Amino acid sequence: MTLEQLKLARSRLRLGIANVGFWVVTASGGLYWLTSGSAYGLDMRACVIIGLTAVVVQAAFDVIGGAWLMPPPAPALGQFLRRWFRGVLCHSVALAGVALLSYASFRLSSGFSLAVLFATVGLGLGRRQIFGAMAGAAIAKVSRDGRKNLAAAVSDPAFTGGIVGFGRRALSLWPARWLEGLPQSELAVESRRREWQLANGLNDRAFVVVLGWNLVGTALGTVAFALARRTPAEALFGHACWMTLWAFVGLLLLPALSRSAVFAADRAAADAGLAPSAWITRFPDLTGEDGSANAAVQTIFYPIPSVKMRLGSINDAPLVLGSLARNNLYYSWATLTLLGRAVHCNVGRPALWVFPPSA
Repeated sequence: MTLEQLKLARSRLRLGIANVGFWVVTASGGLYWLTSGSAYGLDMRACVIIGLTAVVVQAAFDVIGGAWLMPPPAPALGQFLRRWFRGVLCHSVALAGVALLSYASFRLSSGFSLAVLFATVGLGLGRRQIFGAMAGAAIAKVSRDGRKNLAAAVSDPAFTGGIVGFGRRALSLWPARWLEGLPQSELAVESRRREWQLANGLNDRAFVVVLGWNLVGTALGTVAFALARRTPAEALFGHACWMTLWAFVGLLLLPALSRSAVFAADRAAADAGLAPSAWITRFPDLTGEDGSANAAVQTIFYPIPSVKMRLGSINDAPLVLGSLARNNLYYSWATLTLLGRAVHCNVGRPALWVFPPSA
């Protein structure tokens, strides 16, 4: 990575920490307000106003991340605003749908587990369509090594695509620019890595673990804050605040559990007779990130290991759970939190709200 890329990555990291920190402090304050009795009489109209205010506040962080701290080729302000508005509109509609589902879940069961379950399944099954609507990107069918794949022409340089769908219907979604501009030797490495992930059902595994994680958090919050005994508006507000804190705990814990999937996919490429080192070395230049020399920062903020870590761990055979951290950023929509937009890799970049950079 160049010096300019490193400076930009550090600036984005500071922005992400400030953005996430703001929502964590705000959610903590909201829970204190709720438990102190000051939220008595909170109604659904007030909840709507709080939600709209959150969207406006997040917009300020988005503009900094998407207009001022974007790696080249950075879009002009007008172009950014058009893309951003489309993304925000789609994201807001999705969150509004989750809020309505959560309200119905509470009225039926005095809890939010049903809403988290059905919203997460819906987000998983509709991920391709949601991405197309949010990013405004046409998804084309392409063939690699006789296998059907998907490609999306997305201008954001950090877009890496990912796995779409589940089971035998799962497909690899590629950035079109990779297929058009990368050396065939490096594409072969990444293709083998993705084939291994598909063959071993890593996307399915990560989905199940993330769903379980969020259901546990939902149950704990419902009990800890006695949400079942509150009015629907108070319960919905408390659920959103608590799950923001739960998502923050996930940001701290899940990256360390996600790296084994990267190491195992690298190993699969090496076992296939390919040399993954050139691809591993190039990857940070494409995404604009290469972890951190600080071990604590690396552990907490970077689910994708640095080049040094990947090259040094290529012979490891760790327990593989899948890309938990990056998948949870997307599926956290089902828990009414904005943290999936607030992390440093995503802030101000709508295409990445659905498919955060992953390896």
